Parts: sequence; structure tokens; C-alpha cells
Amino acid sequence: MSKLKKQFNLNWMFECPDAVLTCSTLKCGDNTYIVFGGHDKTLYLMDQDLNILDSITFDGWVRTTYPIDITQDGCEEILVGAGDGNFLVVKLVKGINKLAGIMNYKSKGKVLSVIAGDFTRDNNIELIHGSEDKTLKIFENIDSTEPIFTLYYDSWVTAITLGYLKLPDVDIPIYGLLVGTKNGMLQLIQFKENKPDIVWQKDFDSQINTIEVGDVTNNGYYEIIIGTDDSFIRVLNTEGVEIKSIKIEKSRPISLKIIDIDADNAKEIIVGCADGSLYIYHNPHLDSLDIELKWKTSASNSIKIVSSIVNPDDGITNILFGGYDRSIRCISDLECGEKPPLEIPYNIKIPESQTLDTKDPKPIIFETVPTNIREYIFKYLIDNRIIEGIGAELEKKGYLTDSVVEEFQRMISEKPDSYDKITYSVWTLPEDEIGVGGTAKALVKKGKRIKPIVVEQEIPTQKGGALIDALKQEGKKGKVIENTPSSETIAEINLKTIIITHLEKFKLVSTKKKLIDDIGMLGYGRDVVEKQIDKLRMEGVLIYSRSEPKGWSLGTY
Repeated sequence: MSKLKKQFNLNWMFECPDAVLTCSTLKCGDNTYIVFGGHDKTLYLMDQDLNILDSITFDGWVRTTYPIDITQDGCEEILVGAGDGNFLVVKLVKGINKLAGIMNYKSKGKVLSVIAGDFTRDNNIELIHGSEDKTLKIFENIDSTEPIFTLYYDSWVTAITLGYLKLPDVDIPIYGLLVGTKNGMLQLIQFKENKPDIVWQKDFDSQINTIEVGDVTNNGYYEIIIGTDDSFIRVLNTEGVEIKSIKIEKSRPISLKIIDIDADNAKEIIVGCADGSLYIYHNPHLDSLDIELKWKTSASNSIKIVSSIVNPDDGITNILFGGYDRSIRCISDLECGEKPPLEIPYNIKIPESQTLDTKDPKPIIFETVPTNIREYIFKYLIDNRIIEGIGAELEKKGYLTDSVVEEFQRMISEKPDSYDKITYSVWTLPEDEIGVGGTAKALVKKGKRIKPIVVEQEIPTQKGGALIDALKQEGKKGKVIENTPSSETIAEINLKTIIITHLEKFKLVSTKKKLIDDIGMLGYGRDVVEKQIDKLRMEGVLIYSRSEPKGWSLGTY
């Protein structure tokens, strides 16, 4: 292990059910929670003892999250962007540690980035998201059914953030909205004369993966830091001029965090990369661009998330990172508290918000809403008394009412709250490859033995919901709808996992035939593999690019 790799403590590692695409810390009163999600279309609520308290499911991959106290009750809500185009707000219900959806808006493309803040400076928090449909949408509040502003672009909106920036020609900093796109365009937008106004626009000719605002020159003002697909971390001044660039060798930055991890007042730049590398850069001097590598470490696969959490025992700020290796790691800097703090001035003066005309601001009123299609279906069944009609019909066949209600409870609440982890080898899955006593036959190609892959499948437990109370409500009766839920076999689930894992490792496979051949080496029939590839493509998990570089890769669903 290199000297650089020894400069951190690994405090813990949590194995997640699937690849992690987003992770945030949620504060509620004196408590701090970790919320994370990814490929299994589920957002999890976890305490600092690493206990899963609750989860909520969506129709697409959980791609991005952002915590903020919208309802002003001392408990942060979570903005969520999903791969099926849903933009949601999820609330932690205080006292019972449960999650509930309180806003749901459907876009036409994958939601790639979310942010919220008082962009209009009117004492109201706006909700903002950018998506694959080449738009940036701004919502007035959680009661909004449509955006108040929509901005259009010529490519995907891949990254957004808000921050206070001091422009050279004004004394009062603006609360700027920064927007980055797939084709490398970066915009700074302010709210002026009751509408969004573009301050400047720059082109970087490479996809902007992540944007942060923070003081990394130690001069008391904030800079703009972006990570681009051409392997650069770029530090810009408030006019969009590049004042420092950091080349990431052999990889590209895809996640970013600006935070002080060693308690010297100076903020570090923490970078997660596509090859699994995690770089920590620091600036040991005042008012300088002497940004240098402090230390680095790595995971086994792409780091999609970089976040932070404060250890309640010692007050040390820890780094959270993870991604396609299906884990969240928590590490801390060994030098924390050892260096003398820098006397960094604080020159940013936050402007006051506009005063509302009304003496009594309108209270924020919200109600829970479904977060996935299954919940929408059940809401319809409940509201129209269709479930009661089903119960009445089944009672005629001799079923007890309680049994019918329990079955619907099970169906509506199918989400993993805890996990019984089952580990097995893929060699034991194709029946024609299972030997005596369950030992797999060795497959050899070109004289090389293929290393068996071990796949872990999470088996969810079931828990009840609020359906019993809903069934007691009065209303008109509806028609009975037959429901025949589909299910995947263990072999199908494993084959799906193996294909995804293979593409996570090799990134791009040139042809469908080669992909089938690669997976077929593990003993699966060509027809079975091709059918699963076609299914994954229909779901948006796999994509085929006809432009260079051509081939099959993981989608962004």
C-alpha cells in the first residue's frame, strides 16, 4: 500500500442490495440519517448504526438525491430523480422513521440532477431538476403540478447546483444557478426582473458530470468546480474563466464534493472516478492556486457517489463513497485536527431575501402521493372500492375477509425492509452444468480456466401497510380486476446480474454476438442469454450505440 493510501481510516463499509447511484445525509432534529439508492429502484433510509429503517420504491433507477428542509419543520425532505423520468419529493415522517412521497412529477426523460433553494429570493424554496429531455424545470413548491419556468437546451442536462457567487461588477453576491450539459455547455443563471437571466455561457467540449461551488483558493470567495468527461477537474472564477485544472490520469471524474475533512478551515476537493479511484486534493496556503493531491484510495468499480457525514462521537467529518461495487464506504482523514487552522476570511455576504407582501405566509400543506405505478394502481382500486368488490366475491368462495386483506397488504408492500443474504455460485445455475453433489463442471476456453463468479441475491421480507384502514372507507363499488403478478426465477435474476456485472467491468462490448459468447462461457444457452439481453435493452438497462465507439454498454436508466 502506498504512502498516500495510508492517510485515512476505514470506519465502516456497508454492503448494499445493488449498485449505488446516489447517497445523501438527511438531518432531522438532532438525528442524522443516510439515504441511498440505485439500480434496484429503491430509496433506503439508514441510521448511523447502519440499520435500514425504511425504504420506498420507484419505477426507475434512483439516480440522484438532494436533502433540504422544504416544509420548515426542522426535518429535511429528499428530492429524488429517477430513471423513468419521475421527479419526486420524499418526506421523513418524524417519530416513526418512515418515508412517504409528497410530490411526484413525470418528465419525458431520465432525471439526471436535482437541486432546491430560494432561487427567486422570495423566502420560498424552489425545486429544480434537469433531465434527458433537454430541459431544466423550476417548480415553485411541492404543491406545483407544473413548472413555473422551463429552460430548453440542445443536449441532456447532466449537472446542476446553486451557490452564492460574487461577480466582479456587483457588490452583492448573486444566488446563482449553474447548469451543465452532455455536450459540455456550462451556464450561470440568476433570477432578475422576475425571470431566469443567463449571466454567461461557456463551452468545454466535454460532458459536464458534476458541479460544486466552494472556496478552494482560500480567499474567502467561492469558486466553481466542475468535473468533465475529458478527465479534468476545472476550477473557474465567477466569470466562468478557468483558473486551475487538474488532470485525472487514466480515468474521468463523475462525482465531486467540496468539504473540510481535516479541520484546518480549508476545504478539500474530493473526486470519485469511473475507474474506482478516489482522489483528495487540498490547498495548504491562503489566497492561492497551490491545489495538490493529498492522498487517494480506490474501490473495485466506478464511484458514483461522494458524500459526507459527521461522526457524532468525535465530530470528525467523514467521507462516504460508493457505486457499482454495491457498497458504501465511510473513511476519515488521519491528519484531522493535527494541522494549525488557516485564517481564511469570509468575504461572502449573503443577500437578504425579499419580504413577502402577506403578513402571514401561506403554510405548506402536503399529502402523501404514490411513488410508483403499483401504488397508483392500488390507490385507484381503493378509491373506487374495487378491492372491496374483490373481497366480497372471494367471501362467497369461503375465504375469510382477514385473509383477503392480508393478501392485498402483502402485494402492496412488497419492498425490502431487511435482507436475508443468500450466496451461491453461478456454476450451480445452468442445470446441464451441475455435477455430482452440486459441484460445477469446469469450463475451459483456449487453455484458460474461467474464474467462477459469486452472486449475492437479496431476498426481501414483507411488511404490512395502511390498507386495512383504507378498506374501511365508504364509497361506490367498482369492478373486479384480475391481477396476475409476474416473477423471475433465481436463474433469471442471476443471469441479469452477470450481464450487468460483465458490462460494468468491460464498459463496452462491440457486438451482440460477442456479448452472448462471453456470457455463454459460463454455461448458459445462447437463446436464454439473447432473450435476457433483449429484455434488458427494452428496460433501458442495456443500450447499443451505432456511433463511435460502437457497441453494447450499460444504459443510464
